Amino acid sequence: MQTTDEILLNGIEEKDEKAFSRFYERYGSTILCFVLSKVHNKEIAKEIIQNFWVAFWENPRIIRANKEGCVKVFLLQYLRFRIYDVYRIAVPETIPVEEAGLLADTTVYDNMEKEELKEIVRDALRESSSLTKNSFWMRVDGIPAKQVAKELGVTTQTVHNKFSQSLATIRKYIKTYYSEIIKDRT
Repeated sequence: MQTTDEILLNGIEEKDEKAFSRFYERYGSTILCFVLSKVHNKEIAKEIIQNFWVAFWENPRIIRANKEGCVKVFLLQYLRFRIYDVYRIAVPETIPVEEAGLLADTTVYDNMEKEELKEIVRDALRESSSLTKNSFWMRVDGIPAKQVAKELGVTTQTVHNKFSQSLATIRKYIKTYYSEIIKDRT
């Protein structure tokens, strides 16, 4: 009978080294291949994987099992977020609007002025929370994420998340209501 991942998690939580070894044997190569396929850099992959195993040993509940007792999907999702964290840290604090992929992507539509584009963005974010709108526009204005976080009373991570959410909302809005902009790009 095969031991479920959930049983191994319980053992690891009790600091059972055999359970940890079995879990490592089960997922070590999967983790290595997954992380390498995403970062394409052995040193970065090694750091992410090493940090994962240390964090996992200290708190195995960072990973959860599904109904069948398997952790693979949650494990890979957890690693995907750690990879995002590495890239987010590597991204400079201030991102010029032209490099954010927002207005720069749409400016190819020659007869639109920058102010018209800003109005489209305002419309797209109309239903968003004030936190989302404020963090987005402050970042677009070139204010570093740490300063935005301090001024809005949130974490830097929240500022990054709100900015990403804003970009997704704007892209969806443009795709829905201004599809001609996208068509002209192809």
